[in-house]
Amino acid sequence: RKARPLTDKWTFSTNGVSIMGRNGIPCIGFGPGAEAQAHAPNEITWKQDLVTCAAVYALLPSVYCKD
Repeated sequence: RKARPLTDKWTFSTNGVSIMGRNGIPCIGFGPGAEAQAHAPNEITWKQDLVTCAAVYALLPSVYCKD
């Protein structure tokens, strides 16, 4: 059985506050790394997380731009 991706909340803020909260434009937050290392001094992420994230970013437009 294939593992399902984790869907959760972030305990920090993103531009989504303005995009959705102020302008009413639905959005999602998606990025590489772990929350514990995000937006902190000496922030780090892992190379494989960057590669995976870039692949999703590259694929996402094709989901919405079907022929």
